[in-house]
Amino acid sequence: MEHNVLFYCVKCEQLKTLEQAGVVFRTGYFRNLYPLGCCVACGNVSR
Repeated sequence: MEHNVLFYCVKCEQLKTLEQAGVVFRTGYFRNLYPLGCCVACGNVSR
């Protein structure tokens, strides 16, 4: 899988595909490879 189709969810601390992204932050990177964000599942739990 390519690095540009993954992001790191800061809530569940897992790499997920961008299709599962609820929010992807514009700043900050995990090991300079993956954008940081929050997946849909974690976003629904906190609401």
